[in-house]
This record gives sequence, structure tokens and C-alpha cells, in this order.
Amino acid sequence: MSSDTAGNDSSKSKRRRRRRRRSKAEGGAEEPRRGAREGGGGGPAAAASPEGGGGGGGERSERSGRGGRRRGGDRGERGERGDRGERRERGEPGDDAGVAGVSTLNSTRNLRKRRKRKRRAAPVSGLSRRRRMTHTELEELEDYFNRMPKALLANLYKAIGGQPGRVADQARMVQLAVRAISQGKRLGGIVKAMHERERNALALLIQCGGVAHSDEFHRELMNTLGGHERDWARLLVGLAERGLVCASEADDEQFFYLVPDPLIEHLVEHIEAELMLSTFQHDDVKVRDARPFCPPLDFSITTLATYIAQRPPRLTQQQEIFKVHQEEMDRFFAQLWEPGSELFHFHIDFLMAHGLVELRGDRLSVNQDVVEEFLNLDDQDQRDLVLRSLEKRFPYAEWVLWAVRSGRGAWIAEQHLQALYRRWTRGEDWRRRFQRGELAATRTNERESWSFAPLVHCGMLELGEWGQEKFYRLTPRATALLDPPEQDGFSRFYLTPSFEVMAPAGLSPQILFNIGSIAELTGCDRANTYKITEVTVEQGLERGWRREDVLDFLRENSQIGLPENVEQTLRGWMGGHGDVELHDCMLLTVHKGWIKRVETSRELKPWLLHRFAPGLYAVDRTRLPELMAILGEAGFSASKDITRYPGDTEQSGARDRLLGLLAEAREGADDPLARAQTADTQPEDLHPVPGSGASKSTKKKVKEPPPPPRVTPREAKAILERAVALRQKLEILYVGKDGARNNFTVAPERLALNAQGEQVFVAVNVANQQRLTWKLLQVERIRPLS
Repeated sequence: MSSDTAGNDSSKSKRRRRRRRRSKAEGGAEEPRRGAREGGGGGPAAAASPEGGGGGGGERSERSGRGGRRRGGDRGERGERGDRGERRERGEPGDDAGVAGVSTLNSTRNLRKRRKRKRRAAPVSGLSRRRRMTHTELEELEDYFNRMPKALLANLYKAIGGQPGRVADQARMVQLAVRAISQGKRLGGIVKAMHERERNALALLIQCGGVAHSDEFHRELMNTLGGHERDWARLLVGLAERGLVCASEADDEQFFYLVPDPLIEHLVEHIEAELMLSTFQHDDVKVRDARPFCPPLDFSITTLATYIAQRPPRLTQQQEIFKVHQEEMDRFFAQLWEPGSELFHFHIDFLMAHGLVELRGDRLSVNQDVVEEFLNLDDQDQRDLVLRSLEKRFPYAEWVLWAVRSGRGAWIAEQHLQALYRRWTRGEDWRRRFQRGELAATRTNERESWSFAPLVHCGMLELGEWGQEKFYRLTPRATALLDPPEQDGFSRFYLTPSFEVMAPAGLSPQILFNIGSIAELTGCDRANTYKITEVTVEQGLERGWRREDVLDFLRENSQIGLPENVEQTLRGWMGGHGDVELHDCMLLTVHKGWIKRVETSRELKPWLLHRFAPGLYAVDRTRLPELMAILGEAGFSASKDITRYPGDTEQSGARDRLLGLLAEAREGADDPLARAQTADTQPEDLHPVPGSGASKSTKKKVKEPPPPPRVTPREAKAILERAVALRQKLEILYVGKDGARNNFTVAPERLALNAQGEQVFVAVNVANQQRLTWKLLQVERIRPLS
């Protein structure tokens, strides 16, 4: 009996152990699978992500982490399918190359946007950047510390918990300091042990860009946080003894406070609370000039362009719209803006500045090709163009919008926003003065303030009032501009049997503009209304539409399809227009062995106007009447118009101007927070802050020639244009693809745009006499050589 009981107990215990082992195995395997599905942000892939903290899913989580091999294989299969699809779109030889080649010209109304650019992160993403550094960043940080004065490096090493006296040489100290900073916890411990006023002072210095004049920065601290100047000077000396703040070379007790450039982005992680603007919420906040309907800019810009195309307004000799036409436009767009408002003028100025509309005779006319080019741009490109236009009306407009966005829909006090804006403007002034070596203090009005009324009048900010205080927050228009939705709320319009079209505000602007090409715009509200008539259809055919294009467009994008009576009536109006289309062009044929070389030639690419596929043929223009007669006998109704390449020369020039403005907008679209935090310093320029312990032990070094000044892409372009005209050589600091910075002496020849629409310049590298193409956006410093 006892043996049976013992046997049962042993078998139960074995089963129990097996269940525990099985549950552990299942639990251990379940967690990685769950993390892989959710794209969790805590794994190795998220920690090493080059795009900033917080996000692990999507594309980045597929490149590394558990299950990377399997997901990589899936991605490879998708890549092969994408390659085949790309070959079909380009018309390269394939299984169905002939059909794909013909379909590229079936319709002139391409409703698909171009391939999206990499999404530019919001500036506040810098507040949660990664803590793990790449190999290139580690090398740059090590090089920076090697060039720093040993006393300053010893202060930083001591603050992060090291003992400089027990380290054999500076190389070992650099190695240990880089390792500690790359981990992130040591630097966070320094910030956590600081007093609140020290963290606030450090946050203000970083908001100024990491460069601040000593006396003027003391006054800024007093105006913002109160206290006395000597107390703030003593506090900054304490930060200097921790190795976080350095100084420029002093002259008559005047110097600049400098934050070592590699430390800025790591400090931002730990002073996020001090960098953020405080928000306010109250039910009694009254919104001044509130409008219930605030659609996105792409909707209002497209609608206004359609209105001008159908009802061109006349202009006076002073380039102002006639009063009668202005009143008609005000009544038509009463739901979007007030009569004569700044928002209306912003729309008109934007359309004219980018060539979407232009003055022809005494009336405004729309450039059809330029509007389609603009609507086919990526959302990022359209946003860059709009923000560049806002910058002309209000400096640092993009910075302001991103700062208000950090409130996540809550109100931002005007006083706090003005203080932040003041630090931005002064930081830019301090940076320029530091570059020029102007150490003398300037007398300014410390309590200067700015009005953000231009952004309010342009419909970007809402102004709220509560008692005597004023507050700001983003309008729905600005929110849609900064964070465009991944998918629009509406994808189709409503076509009724009475030939009326209702297009809601969330519809794609490309579809909106195409509706206006074949229908009359009759009303603008939360849903635009259109009327299809025989006259509008004929006008659409004259603009390049074909019969089947019109029918397919209405059939595919209508919520209820194409009503039968509408289709029959449209076929009667259009007849057989467009069964056959003629192209007036001259063809260039190349042997198959030379196709790749010709298509990759940068010299030939601008001259290749159109790439034909099998199934499309060129005809002799001298025998056109005979060809038309043969087509008629065969039963084809050929169109009377002849399609010409590259199109209208006037609109082609306007389209080129739009692409040029887009290139400039891309170059100026830096991350505002990164621009504000840029410390334009070299480690050799760092000195101890006067009054700190290290100031007595440092030796004065022989001053080396200063490096070329840091420039913006717009400034670099102006210098390059002047150098090309004068045939002058330039000294540049170029940032490579891997992030490495190298100095070159080049002889520029010309500026151009590459296939991606980026501004580039062709120059000869003087060192090896090699002609290369350089991206203008990657030129960090530049200086002409005599």
C-alpha cells in the first residue's frame, strides 16, 4: 500500500515538474513574440534605433532584434515584388511590359502621390532622444574629448563619478568618460543631483542654443527666474566645476558661456520637464474671433485655385483685385475667412509666389501644370513650402508652432511663449557675435515682448483670453499642417443623378482639383458643391481629359458609382473624343547595350522628355494627313488636338520655379530644436569659466586659425553662386553619409537639382582634381579663399 502511494506521489510530482517546465518554456517564448508583434520600445532594436527614443515598431523593429531573420526574409520578398512593380512602371522589358508601357499614358490625371519622403520628426522628439550612441557618434565624442583641455575633461570625469588623479593618462580618461556618457545613467545622475535653479539655468542656456553672453545671460536669468546677478554667476561656476558649462576666451571680464556640443542632446533627455512650456486649461477661456469651420490648408488652397481658374478676377494697376470681384470672392468664401482678412491674403500670396497662379493681361490665371505638380508633392514638401511662406511673415514661425504643439491641445500662456521666443532671438544674436569675436555687452530692452498676431491672423494660432491673461493654442488648420493624418477622413465624393457633386473637406486635394476641371464650383462650405454641365465637360476635354478618363474618374471616386443617366448623357456630350491621340515629338533610339549608360547619364537626363514603352510608336509628321485618313477609314475618331512635349513653355518655366522654391524649402527645413541647440564651438575654443577651480591650472594655448563659419543652406547657396561667377575656390566642411566631417578645398562649377529635387553643386576637389557632385544641405561650414 505504501509503495503504491509512493509511486502515485512520484508520478504526480513528475507531472507537476513537467507542467512547470512547459509553462516556463511557453512563457519565455511568448514574451519575445508579443514584443515582436507590438514593436515594443524596450528591446535592443528600440535602444539602438537611430530615429529617437520611444518608437520600436514598424520599419526599425524589423531591422534588428528577435526574429530579425524571418522578418528580413519577408521584407526581401516584398522588395522583389516592389522591384518587379517598379520595372513595370518604368516600362522595362518584363512579362507585361507592353501593357504597362501603354498604361503610363492612358490618363493625364495621376491621383497617386509621389513616393513619400522620410518623415521629418517633430522638434520635441529631441526631448526623448536615444541613450545608446552609434559607432560614428562614439568616435566623434572621443575625438572631441581628446581635443578638450585636460582640466575641463577632468571636471566632467570627476562629476560622473571618476577619479582623475588615479587615471594614468588623458587617453584612458577619455575612454572612460565616453563609456560613461554613452550609457546615459551617469550624466542623468549629475542632473538629478542638481538644485532646481541649476537645472532651470541649464535649460535656459540650452534653449539659447548653448551659447550666451555672460552679463546678458545673467540679466535673462534675473528677468525669468528672479534673484541677483552674483548668485547666478556663482551658480554657473558650480555648473562649470561639473564640466557641463565652459567659457570662451575672456576679454576684460566679458566672455560667452558655452555648453560642449556633444553633451547637449544627452542633457536634453534629463531636463525635459524644465524645457517644456507649462499649459493651462479652464472652461472660462474665451476664444477671440473663433470660427466653427477651420479646414486644412490643402483644401482651401485647392478650392481657391479652382475658383480662380473658373472665374479669373481682374486686377487694378496697383495689383489689387477689383472691388466687385473682391466682394464676390468674400461672399463665396464667407465660411473660410472674414472679408479682406489676412488669411485670404496669405492664400493669394502663396499661390502667386509659387507660380500656381499668375497675372496674364489684367486677370489672374491658373497654371494647370504647376497646380498638379504641387498637389502631387509629398505632404512633407507641401508643409515645407507653407512654413517657408509663414517665415516671411513672422520670423521663427515654425519654431513657435512646434512649441505650441508641445502643449498637446492645451493653452500656452503668452508670457511664457514670449520668454521662449526672446531666448531664441537672443541666442541667434549671441551665436553670430561669438563667431565674429564681439565680446562687448550691448544694452537692450530686457523686457521686450512680441505679438504673435500675424500667426493668429493667418489662421495658425487661436487666441484665448481669461481675465487679463492671453493664451495660445494651435488651430485645426495648423494641427493638420504639422501632423497630417495618415489617411484622410473621406476618400470619395457624392455624385447625384442630377449631375451635382458634393465633395467634403476631408477629400484628397488632387480629387478636388480634378472635379473642378470638369465641373463648375458652385459653393464652398464643409462640403464643396459642383455642377457638371456640357460646357464644363468640353472645357475639361480641351485641358487634356479623354472620354474614358472622365468616366473612369467619376466611376471610381463616386460613393454610389456612376449613375446610368449621367453616363449616357456624358457619352452623348463627349462623342468619340480621344479614341486616338497624337504626340508631336522626335524619338531617340539606343542600342540595348547602351540603355543603362544613357539613362544614368546626368548630362542626357534633362534632354530625355519622355520614356516610351513597347506598344507606343512615333509617326512621320510630314505624312500626318494620310495617317488621319487611314484612321478614319478604320473607324477611329481621332482627337483634333496634338499633345506636345514638354508642354506649355510658360507653365514649364513656372513649374521649374516651383521646384526651385521646393529645394530651398527643403534645405531650410532643419529640426528647429536642433537648430536652437546648436553650439557653434570647437573643443579648442573651450576655457574654464572665470572663478572656477580649473581656471588657475590651464595653460594658454597657441591660437590656431579659426575654422570656416557655420552657415545655413541659404547662405551657402549665395556663397556658391558668387564663387561660381568669380571662379573662386572654397574651403568647406562637408558631412558625409556616415556623419563624418571632413575639410575640402573645392572649385565650384555650377549648381543644379538632382533627381530627388535636392540642391547640389558640381565642384572639383582640388586635392585630387576629381569632379564630384556635393549636396548643399550637407555643407556645414564654408569660406571663400583668396
